[in-house]
Amino acid sequence: MIRSLSILLLLLSAALSGCSEGVDNERIRVDVIEDRPRPLNVSATPQPLASAYLRAATAQGLVTFDEKGRVAPGLANRWIVTEDGMSYIFRLNKGRWNNGREVESGEVARLLTARIRELRKGRLGAELGVIDRVVAMTGQVVEIRLTAPMPYLLELLALPEFGLLSKGAGSGPMQAKKFGQVMQLRRNETDDEGVQFLGNAMVTLQRGAASTVLARYALGQSDLIEGGRFDSFPLLDAANIRADHIQFDAVPGLFGLHVVNDGPFLSDTANRTAIAMAIDRPKLLTAFDIVAWQETVTLVPESLPNRASIARPAWSAPSMEERRAMAAATVADWKKANGALRALRVALPRGYGSRIFFARLRADLATIGIDIERVTMDRPHDLLLVDRTAQQSSPIWYLDQLSCKFATICSARADEIVAEARRTADSAMRAQLLGEAEAELQATVAFIPIANPLRWSVVRPGLLGHFANGRGWHLLQYLGRDPT
Repeated sequence: MIRSLSILLLLLSAALSGCSEGVDNERIRVDVIEDRPRPLNVSATPQPLASAYLRAATAQGLVTFDEKGRVAPGLANRWIVTEDGMSYIFRLNKGRWNNGREVESGEVARLLTARIRELRKGRLGAELGVIDRVVAMTGQVVEIRLTAPMPYLLELLALPEFGLLSKGAGSGPMQAKKFGQVMQLRRNETDDEGVQFLGNAMVTLQRGAASTVLARYALGQSDLIEGGRFDSFPLLDAANIRADHIQFDAVPGLFGLHVVNDGPFLSDTANRTAIAMAIDRPKLLTAFDIVAWQETVTLVPESLPNRASIARPAWSAPSMEERRAMAAATVADWKKANGALRALRVALPRGYGSRIFFARLRADLATIGIDIERVTMDRPHDLLLVDRTAQQSSPIWYLDQLSCKFATICSARADEIVAEARRTADSAMRAQLLGEAEAELQATVAFIPIANPLRWSVVRPGLLGHFANGRGWHLLQYLGRDPT
């Protein structure tokens, strides 16, 4: 990390006199931060961030997101939901795959069915289990039939993962060609006679480690950086990036410590609670000096409109001083009964921001008699830092991430309640059940919330089509265009 930072600073010293503030919106250069850059592959599962951007641009699904993160038409130009919420019916645009073949409802239904089957193996599996089948109807119509109402289906279908590929080709709205280590993308345009052609405007996509990407930006070699997280945030200051170039997205999701080892100490709920009590969240976040980064103590964001009203965890009520006194007593009692406590291993991503985070966390836990050591994600660990943006505006997404399918310490009862909530057609009852499940899971203290996820971009002034939004997702096809 030190070597990377030194290289960055050397490059910056050479760049100070050569940077250009202008943006050519016909030739936009985009860099995506990936700590370990992997080959661009739109078929990879799960997808690295740069590959997800590429898939979203070249392989749209039935719906997509617009530049402000709202669900928008994709392959389908309109849709309806039946009154009972058990069926979504989509009317397709007249369009072609990027290999020239016409888009037909039968093929779309088959491709979507196959994609859903594949994605059921991952973290979306429980939610996708509600989908009964995808049916091609007469004309350019596709129907998705459900076994229970699924209010947030459109949000899922708009994710890059649901972009459809036919014989390796998507349907746009862009087409891509590889040139060395970069991809060059151009938009599908249509002339006055309805003939499709490739436009002249171009977006160049590449990826790299944070220090490399920031150096390229400082040298005027890129116009936009995506994929910024807390671990790379301190490099913005080292790169002397101006504040008016930095854009934060206040995104919902999970940011906190997941207990993954149910050994003697962490198997005790009281000890996990002691860790939650010891963390001084405001002080930890202040070390990064980011207004958009807000602390949290609940599993599901309290601001989520459809979240049931449940009490905050009892451990969060006392003052910081009182919490630490109670937590220290809990740890001391455990040591008295069980002997010395080894240092707990905390898995964090690489990056200077992780150093800052770890230093604050270690100081906090030292106040209650717990020592910790930092390890990389691929090493054995006891606590795992989860930094994941929500893919749905529903409590179900949060509860699924922490279900017994993925977690060592979990609540089978919470999983049962979530499954019951999925089956109910009554929205009020569903919200009530999800509130009960959240309360059950909250009581396990298997996940220790700290804040909302932090996402940032670097945007050169003059770039069109890039807007802050609640998803932290900025699609390439909108760049360079004035939405007005």
